[in-house]
Amino acid sequence: MKTCLKSVIAALAFSLLFVALPEVAKAGFIEVGVSGSYKKSNIGEKAYDESQSLTGSVSYYFDESSALEFSYTDGINRRMIGEGEANGQLTNMYYKMTGLDFVLTMGTRESTMRPYVKVGAVYILEKRIVSQTWLNNVVYSAAPIEDPPALVPSAGVGFKLSLTKEWSLKVGLEAWTSRPVSQTPITIDYAGRVGLSWLF
Repeated sequence: MKTCLKSVIAALAFSLLFVALPEVAKAGFIEVGVSGSYKKSNIGEKAYDESQSLTGSVSYYFDESSALEFSYTDGINRRMIGEGEANGQLTNMYYKMTGLDFVLTMGTRESTMRPYVKVGAVYILEKRIVSQTWLNNVVYSAAPIEDPPALVPSAGVGFKLSLTKEWSLKVGLEAWTSRPVSQTPITIDYAGRVGLSWLF
């Protein structure tokens, strides 16, 4: 129920942004983007780590260099040990988060490649770990471990490669603290993302 409510709130926030876009566009530039990441590492013959995420973003450019970006990310990390065997373990971590960042982009709108840096905050809506172990084909499920929602600092770097006047390929690396900085030890989560953006 909580997860459903959070997803509805995030969807409403995006809807409100798009309703406001026609008026906002009169004052500056709007950029809509979608990006994703995927990684799979084979640990052994029947064991692997896998991660994937999808991010949608809306940015408002005050001028050619300065922008405020709102984003929403949904992702999953998976570790499988003993796939298809009588004994094994599967652990999934699900996460959802929204972000608000100030983005500083170098170069002009007509530049072919435009590096950027960003700094802001991420609100972690959900971070939940679900683990299953099976012995002799009998499955045992552990109680889910869930972190409370948290606001944490974030930063990132990347570049945009112009494909046309409006469309760009966007490549970036972003990082944020796993939990509030008041909790020690401080650990960092990070993700590399590749996607497309549309500037109008």
